[in-house]
Amino acid sequence: MKTRYLRYSLMSILLAGVVYLALGFGTRRFEDFCPFGGMESLWGLWRQGEFSCTLGPLNLALLIGILVLALVAKKAFCGWACPIGFLSELGMRLTGLVWHKRPAVPAHTDRWLRLLRYAVFALALYFTYKTGELILRGYDPFFLIFSGFGHGSIGLVSWIVLIATVIGVLLVPMFFCRYLCPLGATFDPFSRLGFIKVVRNDNHCTQCGACQLACPQDLAPFKMNKIRHRDCTNCLECVDACPEKDVLQLKATL
Repeated sequence: MKTRYLRYSLMSILLAGVVYLALGFGTRRFEDFCPFGGMESLWGLWRQGEFSCTLGPLNLALLIGILVLALVAKKAFCGWACPIGFLSELGMRLTGLVWHKRPAVPAHTDRWLRLLRYAVFALALYFTYKTGELILRGYDPFFLIFSGFGHGSIGLVSWIVLIATVIGVLLVPMFFCRYLCPLGATFDPFSRLGFIKVVRNDNHCTQCGACQLACPQDLAPFKMNKIRHRDCTNCLECVDACPEKDVLQLKATL
């Protein structure tokens, strides 16, 4: 758990910063720090040479920076910085104290459900580019939570979406991150190429499965020599959970 303490400390500081901005303090809005806003801004920049709606250069800069990070260290942003990822993981930990046996999504179904985020990604960009408005606001947990259902929310529909998402998070670990996050879909091709990744020593691995039980994304590191899976966030939970010394290590490798 030593790495988890470090991760949670860092994410707590970042979450506090988002809350600080959301409460109206500081010189920027919390939305200025949304990387997916960079994706939403591309159409307006290409067609009209200006940022759409309330988006700005910082959104685009963050997107570019995080995509570069994904090429270096996979989805480290998701595992070490994302406020919604942090809240989802805390929900997973808390409900883990309640569930004697958490409901499990069958592996085949899980693989198909993970494709939903590409549909969310495509729809969000299509309607944003078509209307010039940030359509995702009304369905985005990040915006709804930190804006207090501010401008762009769509009343009852937004409440239903947020409640359904919370229920999903309580039932399935990292539900939103696995199945619905459009930013995760943006990262996926870059994450597969990530240079820094967890590597397994097959000669000393006992196939005990402790790494999979510890993985928030329900991956199976004991079945892979190099964890190239697009959903790995380099959270290192598997490394800390492994009972064998140096079987799982974080390394820079192709």
